[in-house]
Amino acid sequence: MGLLVVISTASYGVVRGILFAQHVWDEHHRAVAAAATTAPTVTTTTTPGPPPCTAGQVAAYLSHWEITGGTLYEIVVLDGTAGTTCSLTGYASLSVADVDGGTMAVVVHDDPTLGAEAGASTTPVSLGPGQPAWFEVSYPVDCTTVLTPGQAATGAPGQCYEGESLGVIVPKATAALSVSQPLRFTFGTAGFDIGGFGTGSPPNPPPVSG
Repeated sequence: MGLLVVISTASYGVVRGILFAQHVWDEHHRAVAAAATTAPTVTTTTTPGPPPCTAGQVAAYLSHWEITGGTLYEIVVLDGTAGTTCSLTGYASLSVADVDGGTMAVVVHDDPTLGAEAGASTTPVSLGPGQPAWFEVSYPVDCTTVLTPGQAATGAPGQCYEGESLGVIVPKATAALSVSQPLRFTFGTAGFDIGGFGTGSPPNPPPVSG
């Protein structure tokens, strides 16, 4: 009888050991599975400020101009037309409506010093109701020989092209806003210099070069 008790006790100890090992195994794999199925935390950030302007939200017109040393400096003002606020960043693009009714691609140089003294910069500016924006443009106007649209310049002094109006394309837009030019609109083959956007009242008079 005593032998049977010893055997039963030993068997009970073995069973307890097996159950304990099974418990450790289950707990370990449960922790691993939980770690594997826990999704990582993703942090997203939203850039503050109004969305970029589109052509339908903006009107453009010539504000002030001045000729100095054979170069015309002008200030183009942008007004909001949609009753909402949007943002402008960087530089506008330019084109020219030529005398034949076509669109002429032109050389444009981004110039961070143009208009900088009056607050123009490449940082975002807001455009909205009662809050206009502006930028400065300059181009040579000394002209002795008018080339036809598409005619290549030779580099001779006084060569220029003639256009009907300046086209202004704000960043993130594709449609050009027509801006009438002062006097007879001729411009040197070197093209246009353009400054960054400024906000508030436009400077008067230009030039406002850095």
